[in-house]
Amino acid sequence: MALSNPPFLRTRNGKIATVVGVILIVGAIVALSWIFLPDFYTALGLRHDASLEKYVDALHAIAVEQHPNNLTTWQVAWSNNTAVKVSWAFTYPVPGNATDNQTRLVNYEETFLMTNFFGTKQAADHVASISSNYTLMNTTTVVGGAYERAFGHPPSTLVEYNQIDKVRGNFIWQLDKFVQVGSLTRTYKV
Repeated sequence: MALSNPPFLRTRNGKIATVVGVILIVGAIVALSWIFLPDFYTALGLRHDASLEKYVDALHAIAVEQHPNNLTTWQVAWSNNTAVKVSWAFTYPVPGNATDNQTRLVNYEETFLMTNFFGTKQAADHVASISSNYTLMNTTTVVGGAYERAFGHPPSTLVEYNQIDKVRGNFIWQLDKFVQVGSLTRTYKV
């Protein structure tokens, strides 16, 4: 005996209802996985890395809090799904310049590329491959930074290398599986 479709599916309305039902179920699965499995879509190249986005948002919030009236630039450009370029700048008065009536300002500019690696070891390997001309500055955890604001705890790995003088420099930071490579400049203006 051959199996046949139930009477409901033999009608045109039944077939349309079945197709619509399947589309709704697939759509619900995709929507839920978009929310609860963001790394899956990041790996497919369909969305930005959620944890990196969270870190950049926390960093922006801190920059706005610390420089509410003098933040002059904040730009974010995604290089790919797991790397973002951030450029930001602010001005501040030159310290100890009370001897004259003119206020000299310093324009601070920083640009960095932040990459989220698959793990702390991969991030450390990347830092080791690019840090040969840098000076190791810090391996202690900074409490209350953007990382802690974003994730609720300070990074378990914090390594900071730099080549910085009073005016300009380059830096490499590793915060767990994030690596931040960038440069900064200070320009004195009258």
